[in-house]
Amino acid sequence: MTFFEVGYTSDDYYDCYPHQIGIYPTFEKAMEKATELVNGEYPPAEIDIWQWKLKKDEYVKIKNWNKSEFDSDFKEVNVDA
Repeated sequence: MTFFEVGYTSDDYYDCYPHQIGIYPTFEKAMEKATELVNGEYPPAEIDIWQWKLKKDEYVKIKNWNKSEFDSDFKEVNVDA
């Protein structure tokens, strides 16, 4: 069983901690939400899509896609799980 979590970090000095947006059953649904954030009026400084998988009775992060304000698109980042 896997799921995808979308979160972002603002570049606002007073609001620079990570925000969880939601949990999605597929990468496509998570990417739709992430793209919506990118195309919003005030795009976040950084957006992450985390893939979680159940391993040994606990969920662990197994993949991450990240986009910063300086990147043209999302890139996959290694996760040491």
